[in-house]
Parts: sequence; C-alpha cells; structure tokens
Amino acid sequence: MTVYLDAIWLLNFGFDFLLLKITGIILKRKMVTWRLMLGAFLGSLIVVLMFTPLQALVGNPFVKMLLSLTIILAAYGFHRLRVFVENLIVFYVTTFSVGGGMLAVHYALEVDQRFANDTIRSLTTGLGDPISWMFVLIGFPVLLYLSKKQFHAVETRKFKYDQLANITITVEKEVISLPGLLDSGNQLLDPITKTPVMIVEVASLQAFIPQEIIQAMDSIEQTQGWPTFSEETKWVDRIRIIPYRAVGKSTSLMLAIKPDKAVIHHDGKQYETNKFLLGLTKTTLSSEGDYVCILHPKMLQGEVVEQVS
Repeated sequence: MTVYLDAIWLLNFGFDFLLLKITGIILKRKMVTWRLMLGAFLGSLIVVLMFTPLQALVGNPFVKMLLSLTIILAAYGFHRLRVFVENLIVFYVTTFSVGGGMLAVHYALEVDQRFANDTIRSLTTGLGDPISWMFVLIGFPVLLYLSKKQFHAVETRKFKYDQLANITITVEKEVISLPGLLDSGNQLLDPITKTPVMIVEVASLQAFIPQEIIQAMDSIEQTQGWPTFSEETKWVDRIRIIPYRAVGKSTSLMLAIKPDKAVIHHDGKQYETNKFLLGLTKTTLSSEGDYVCILHPKMLQGEVVEQVS
C-alpha cells in the first residue's frame, strides 16, 4: 500500500500548529504566525524522521522532551522561566486533551481497534487519519475566528485598563475613593459655569451622599424639574441640576453635587482639582465592575501634585 508522506507531514504540521495556537489562546499569549509555523514545522519533522534510520532515536523519551522544548522556544520565545514552563505545561495538557478527545471520537464512531492503531498505514489512500484531518480542517477556521475575536477583546480591554484611574473625593469631612475611567467622550459641562461633570454611579455613593439627595433623583426623573428639599437637608447648597442629552433621547436633567476637591491617581501622576461636579446616575457604567465613575478629561488639567517615577 502507498503511503503519501507529504500528506501525512502536512497533517502533522497543521495539527501541531493548531495545538500551539490553542495553547496561546488559553494563556492569552501574544502570538506571531511565523513563529507558530516554525514551531509546528519542527514538531512535524518527527514524521519525516520516522521513515529514516533515525527512527529509533526520535522514539527516545529524552529526544521527545528536547523536541518539545525546542517547539515551545521557537513558537513563543523565552522571556522568563516561569512563563516558559507555563507554555510547556499547557502545550502538553492541550496535546493530551485533544488526543484523548480524538480517541473518544474514534470509539464513538465505532472504529475497530486495528484501524485505530494503524491509522498512519491502514487508510486505503495512505493520506493519514481521517479524524485528524477533520480536526485540522474544522479547527483552522474555528481558531481563526476565536483568535481574531480574542485579539479585539484583549486590545479593547488593554486600552480600557490604560485609561483607568483612582479618584479620592472630599466633601467637607467625608472622603471616598472610587475607581474611574478617563473618557474623552464625556464632554458634559454645567451650561452656566462650564464646570466639567464627572458621572458617578449613585449606588457607589450610598454611604457618602445624604439619602434625601438620592431620593431626589426619582423626583427629577418623574417631573424633569427642580426637586424640593427641606432646610435640614445636608449639602443642599452644593446641589446642581445639569441638563444633558443622551444619544437618541430628548433632553433630561441630572442631579449633581459640588465637592471640595478630587485627587486623581493616573499613569504614575497625582492630579488635584476642585473645578468639577459629581453627576449622579443610576446606570451601571461597567458591566464588569472595573469602574464606577467616568471622569471628564478637563479634570486632568488640574495641578500635578506628585509624580511617581
């Protein structure tokens, strides 16, 4: 029977490439296609060597381990020992998992034992195991889609983390620290004083802001007018009403508070400003809970009071 060595080599090359790709996706590694292809090429050489006098050598466990180290080094490089070991371990786990899954598919399809053991030789066309070909042919488009989706997700999340800051707000004797997002899209200003407005989830301020002010938000939503407060209401002289317009909606009113100051920690610098308002919203700003307020970009035009090297 004829065995097509080039087809079997191509199968193993694609198989190794997918295993390296899966490993990179699991560990969220930065992947370079040519490096993955180099690693897959080195891994697939074992198929060619199996048909040479070096067959006994490549079957040696020590040689196989050395080949695995070379594959990982070629595919991901060497940055730190811990990262390299993680890459190697996950590569092995992925290989065993996929191999076990393919064996299960063989049994699920009721492939007889002799066929399963002699897949490289017994296929009538001599082109290799059909289950392996199915994995490669289906796996390539699936992993291409997942890797692109992951790339965009990682890039988006990285950008978002680069824009995160920690804000400490002071009102009289009350102090609270909040995680915030620096967003150039927030251009909300007090129309009269042109003071920038920082939007804050009111749920994060339950223990900070008087309950009368929080309850007044419901009144504003219902009447779209100035709410009434008793003379005993705390911080009543700090209350502002800010008109704003969301995309696709009519003009609404937002209740805001005038704090004493804010200290913003971002990118190794510490900014201090007192020219801003706290605009209160019931909307959850981050579904993942990364931040509870959105800063106005003008808030970073305040004084830089400390710079961390």
